[in-house]
Amino acid sequence: MDIAIIGAGAWGTAVALSSFRAGHTITLITKSEADADEININHENLTFFPGIKIPENIRATHRYDPIRHCDVLFLICPSAAIDDVCKHVKTENFPTSIPIISFCKGLPGSTWELPSMYIKRYFPQNIFGVLSGPSYAREVALDFQTQLVLASKNNCCKDLNITFSNMSLIYDIDIIGVELGGCLKNVYAIGAGICDGLKLGDNAKCAYITSCLHEMVHLGMSLGAQKQTFFGPSGLGDLLLTCSGNWSRNRTFGEAIARNHNPQEIISKSVAAVEGYRSIKTFYDIFKEKAINAPIANALYRILYGSVTSQKEMRIILFRSVFGTL
Repeated sequence: MDIAIIGAGAWGTAVALSSFRAGHTITLITKSEADADEININHENLTFFPGIKIPENIRATHRYDPIRHCDVLFLICPSAAIDDVCKHVKTENFPTSIPIISFCKGLPGSTWELPSMYIKRYFPQNIFGVLSGPSYAREVALDFQTQLVLASKNNCCKDLNITFSNMSLIYDIDIIGVELGGCLKNVYAIGAGICDGLKLGDNAKCAYITSCLHEMVHLGMSLGAQKQTFFGPSGLGDLLLTCSGNWSRNRTFGEAIARNHNPQEIISKSVAAVEGYRSIKTFYDIFKEKAINAPIANALYRILYGSVTSQKEMRIILFRSVFGTL
């Protein structure tokens, strides 16, 4: 199978390695010519995976024209870039016969549109699906096993089960639920990092994550998702992983916030996207507009976008959202 991957960050590189090990031909499309040259010359992604060799047969390019001849297209870009990426793909006269699979975990803009909605708008005739779940990119790159969910309305997407060397797929039709799980877990992981930064202890953090799962289910169902989706890999599984790992950008971002760092200052120094920070602002507006009760998400919005700066205030706001008390 000839696979084109748009996005050469940590996750895009990891998926490229997994698919290559499964015997497929990979073209990795980078953001710039310099990024492509780095991979083609050094056979490493020095920004995200120094020390992990990329086989010479994985070709990197900043040009989009290879997508016209692939068997499947993977979109593994930051959610904020999905609109621009779709525009670029559209200009290549992208064939309607090629399936598109989104790996994006975030809200692309300031309105209630998930990545799949952008894809559907630009490519209404193409088969498309959404892949999400607990997947630490470095472990995938090193060929550790993981289980993900592929959500699609099209049965032929099940052929993708042979696409990866170390990722087994569960199939679902709840595209909205799978995407919301991938978006919301990033938001809640920031709060888990705040718990760690405030040194609230494992008991409090466990209560926090449990409450987040309940809120995630409530929010998902209010926005059109199916309840059971959030008890699978793309819901509970991804929530646990992202709230716990030292590698988690959203969790470590929250930990830095709790140490009284300025959010914008942290974002400006981050190489990779902190999806939860962007998403919480849009979610806050959505929940307010639709009168959806979301005490934890609202508390995180107040901490990140309000005037809350002291650790004491953060502790009070977060504890009230979870326990209803101080």
